[in-house]
Amino acid sequence: MAVLRRWATGWRFAVVAATALSMAVGGLFWASPGQASSSRYGVAHIAVGRTGHVGPGRIVHPATSTRPFRPTAAERAARARGVKFLASLPKAPIGRHTTAADVRPLRGPQTRAPGAGRAPTSFSIFKTSAIPAECSGCGQSAINEPDTANSGKFIEQTSNWNMAYTTNGGAKTPTWLYQDPYTLQTGFCCDQTVTYIPGRDRFIYEGLTLGTGTVQGFSIGVTKSQAPTAWCVYHFDASSFGMTAGDLLDYPKIAYDNNNLFITWNTYDPTGASWMNSGLARMPLDSLASCAGFGFNYLTRTDNFTFGLTYGNSSLDTFYWVSDWYTASGGSGSSERIFSWADNSGSYSLTDVAVAAYNFAGGSCASADGVVTNWCTRLDPRWETAWISRAEYNAQANAAFAGDTILGVSITAGPGGGDPFPYVIYEYFKLNSLGYVQTSATFNDGFAFAFPSCAPNLYGYVGCAMSFGGGTGTTHYFPGGVLVEQDNINPTQPWAADFNLFGAGNATAWGDYSVTQPFNPAVGPWITTEWSVNSSGVVVPEVVIFGRGHDANGYNRWKSS
Repeated sequence: MAVLRRWATGWRFAVVAATALSMAVGGLFWASPGQASSSRYGVAHIAVGRTGHVGPGRIVHPATSTRPFRPTAAERAARARGVKFLASLPKAPIGRHTTAADVRPLRGPQTRAPGAGRAPTSFSIFKTSAIPAECSGCGQSAINEPDTANSGKFIEQTSNWNMAYTTNGGAKTPTWLYQDPYTLQTGFCCDQTVTYIPGRDRFIYEGLTLGTGTVQGFSIGVTKSQAPTAWCVYHFDASSFGMTAGDLLDYPKIAYDNNNLFITWNTYDPTGASWMNSGLARMPLDSLASCAGFGFNYLTRTDNFTFGLTYGNSSLDTFYWVSDWYTASGGSGSSERIFSWADNSGSYSLTDVAVAAYNFAGGSCASADGVVTNWCTRLDPRWETAWISRAEYNAQANAAFAGDTILGVSITAGPGGGDPFPYVIYEYFKLNSLGYVQTSATFNDGFAFAFPSCAPNLYGYVGCAMSFGGGTGTTHYFPGGVLVEQDNINPTQPWAADFNLFGAGNATAWGDYSVTQPFNPAVGPWITTEWSVNSSGVVVPEVVIFGRGHDANGYNRWKSS
């Protein structure tokens, strides 16, 4: 089988050989459904997914308001219990892993410091919109974990505790309407995400639920982009995936390919005392779009902790995901496990690929003068975003890429290579062979970068958003946001970077993740959400649409449509 991928500057086509070919060459073994198995470097193995079924969804009209919802006293109490419970969850076991001593000196130029001149003039921020502005008591958290998706002027935004939408996103001052997530699902907690499926014209939402028995799990909501007030809601608990109702499904995330929605999670026992496995489910988009019941495939594994999904509409008929956390064997910080699952197959493949070592640890993001406190207390390398893009990095002339399609992965690495702060790395692999090419970085030895999110745009170029902060000497930066673009205009490190959001207050804990997605219809820009703490101590998420100057016509055409 072959997978057809396309990017447009006109239409540009590339045919990618199926993963099955490399499996046949490398030699395979079959694993029992859901069972963990090891893989030798560069040799693809396959395992069989399991099957499940869910009935039709139910239509829910969440309460909507022109003002942000403030939780009731009971909801605040439940939220406090939930936050305390989730914060107590242990990390998965970790096998032999790298430390700062294993990291070679960083290569390539540093990203310039904030204020040292803007990015190239073609780097453009088309729109910013704060959500909500100065909302005291609405429940925003520095562990914000935001996500934003759009269909033209229709924008849906979520964070840990809030959701909002606008039907006039292209206006100078968009009108945001706030939706009460507690009315979407029983036992709502947090961990909300949202994405837009262009081929079905649907927003798809996910939210974590906490409680007992079948309440504990997550909900999936589906709505038409132009009417995001009626959601078709499905609920899944651990028994949906062959486990025991009441097991906790934590850290859920969603992404999609041409035909399916993919949901991933980490499973804990009901008391939160121990991690059990990491799972991923595949659900048909057509059934979700019609609010019908459907069968689905899923898998669970005990040899990897947390899966990083491929973002952007570039997986097409084969979906890819990754994991850098090995729970038993060595490899964390020196290897990447790459998974793929063809839409027409009940089996998925996995390949371990050796990479340049990075410090598989957290690190401090505080400033040396103590003004900025350590906002990276929750940091570890488990959060990864992956993407598939055209090979136009390193001035388009690096023979190592050989014109192949590229699978990229972004990760926060602990201090190492001479840099005293955490920084962001990008691993590049040839998609056809899954051969490792190299690792690049966004770093500056004067402050930290963390929590990256990257996605490809229409042209196959890569846009990323991340947080920064810290400082050395008497220089300090409260945590804020920076945008990065890797493309043919800036094809080499440090690419194009714009420090566009500056904080004015401290937070002892920051989000586990952020998400960048293509601006839809896919005309070049990206849409993401950054956040900061203002001088009043209020957490303010900010939706940002960015790209190149040549993307302005496409953005202007669709921003009000």
